[in-house]
Amino acid sequence: MTPTRHRTPAGEAERPRWTPERPMGLSRALMKAGYGTRRWADDVVTSGRVRVGETVVKDPLRMIEVGAEVFLDNKPLMKVTRSYYVFHKPLRVVCREEDGPGRRLVSDYYPADAVGLRTAGRLDARTSGLLLVSNDGDWITRVTGGAGCEHEFMVRVEGEVSEMQLTVIDAGIVLPGLGSFRPVKVRVLSCESGRTTLSITLHGGQSRQMRRMLATLRHKVTMVRRVRLGEVRLGDLAAGGLRPLTAEEVASFAPVTPGAGGSRKVCPSTRRRSPHGK
Repeated sequence: MTPTRHRTPAGEAERPRWTPERPMGLSRALMKAGYGTRRWADDVVTSGRVRVGETVVKDPLRMIEVGAEVFLDNKPLMKVTRSYYVFHKPLRVVCREEDGPGRRLVSDYYPADAVGLRTAGRLDARTSGLLLVSNDGDWITRVTGGAGCEHEFMVRVEGEVSEMQLTVIDAGIVLPGLGSFRPVKVRVLSCESGRTTLSITLHGGQSRQMRRMLATLRHKVTMVRRVRLGEVRLGDLAAGGLRPLTAEEVASFAPVTPGAGGSRKVCPSTRRRSPHGK
């Protein structure tokens, strides 16, 4: 029987195809091509969406040879252009299906022509604001592994935050079950109509501790929005909007420093404490 031939969509023949330069597993090939994470690759292979030549392969570990033609959804794997974006995550949108079954996903907002995009870290459904999105796995690792990277949040609470409470926050607080918590910087942005808006800068993803701390001080949190990560700022990007990162923003997440004992250069930060600090 003559094998079924699959047509290549118009325009794709001119784009450079991706083929493996050494033998590797099928899921790893999808990852190396820049199409997604290992988990995603395993899922698309086992669901029968991938073929090698004319054969559908459902084993993620199946070895493929140098130069093998791999197809996803009947389209050949193409060399992926690395893409880097800032995304303004709206409230109640989640990063993964397991974070909130039935909710809208961050991936629903990705450009149709960008392949393999995924978030660098996560924000929970109750937190809006800045997320970094890319299909460059090494860069994502640098973003999420940057030691000391500053995360700045705009936080709105019920009631007035007193000078004494600001001093307590700045000095640090021990939270049962979560350990000690001390922000890099805290300041009041506004206080009106019985509500206080704060700017709180943290090292790493400590938004859960931040919410608990404010609850301990008897302030109900009504909004948490991440507005800065390292040197990248959300600015006036509308909720649900994407914008490409500048070359300077991409480069600001530095790789491991050669010859420095393997230590990682830290994510850029201002390293300033609040004037309320001691």
